[in-house]
Amino acid sequence: MAQQADEISRDDTQDPAPLVQGLHERALEMVRGQFEPQTWQAFWRATIEGHSPTEIAAEMGVSPAAIRKAKSRVLARLRAELGDAAPV
Repeated sequence: MAQQADEISRDDTQDPAPLVQGLHERALEMVRGQFEPQTWQAFWRATIEGHSPTEIAAEMGVSPAAIRKAKSRVLARLRAELGDAAPV
């Protein structure tokens, strides 16, 4: 993954957005299996869907802090996989 990210950043002849998007999607698929379904759902709803931790926590029966922790854990794993190409 890191090698692909380096290639994307060196190749300035094409729009890197589709390549970076594909890299992010593959990384998401790769790390998803490393987390419990509830952790992944909390991350996905907070990060991708943009729901508030308070809203998600109420629906899932956990604390907002647990939602923030789940999001943080998944993002940290993605950053470890992708390095500088990690989503913000």
